[in-house]
Amino acid sequence: MVNILFKKSYLYKTFKNVPYDHLWNSKGVFTTVRIKGKPFKMLFLNEHIRNLNQSLEAMNIKFVLTSSLLNKKFKNLFNNNIRYDHLFRIAINKHKISFSLRKQKKISTSFIGILINYKRSNPLVKNLFYKKILDLLKSICTTKYEIVLTYNRKVLEGCTTNIICVKNERLYIPKNDYYFGITLKFISKHSKRKIYKKDIFIKKLHLFDEILLVGSGKGIVQIKSIPQIKWKNKSNIIFKELHDLYNSYI
Repeated sequence: MVNILFKKSYLYKTFKNVPYDHLWNSKGVFTTVRIKGKPFKMLFLNEHIRNLNQSLEAMNIKFVLTSSLLNKKFKNLFNNNIRYDHLFRIAINKHKISFSLRKQKKISTSFIGILINYKRSNPLVKNLFYKKILDLLKSICTTKYEIVLTYNRKVLEGCTTNIICVKNERLYIPKNDYYFGITLKFISKHSKRKIYKKDIFIKKLHLFDEILLVGSGKGIVQIKSIPQIKWKNKSNIIFKELHDLYNSYI
């Protein structure tokens, strides 16, 4: 069971408190910010807010979230005496803004991948039309498995992560049809290695030495196997390198 510390919803025009609504499957967007440390730090908060506002604009929702608004309205929800390792979800639709804070689960650094043929609705935007994804996540142990979304025989993204495939220590990500997340942006900006975009076909996955999962919740982890295609990782050189890079920030 998910350990939720608080759940809050507001009408964002007046910020009147209303009964909590997770807003899933309504027209809107969300982001998940990792909160860590004592006193706590919201990792990549400005980047999350920027992406969220761009998604709101893309969906024609007339609201802009700012860090000052977050601090003014919701700072009292957090406690500087707690050592945090939590996930802070912000969801916004045409009428409401909702917040929830849940404890980060203890996860493995090595996952088993499960290939599923599905492309998210409007995948370039972190939108709330997530029923299929939520159903898929309920079907697995999310601390040990990640569902890898594929479409037209191509790898797109994980249910909760971006995908990086590694061959001969070169990094490859899919060309399109997925959400380019905050952690992937961090890697592309700070890693010394160039990242190449290409179509990654399922039938070519056996050529890759490593497959990494990157995201706000998982950080940097690796896929150790994909039983459906009998793929197993052959190296962890890039995993260790990017894992150390990410940990040096958080």
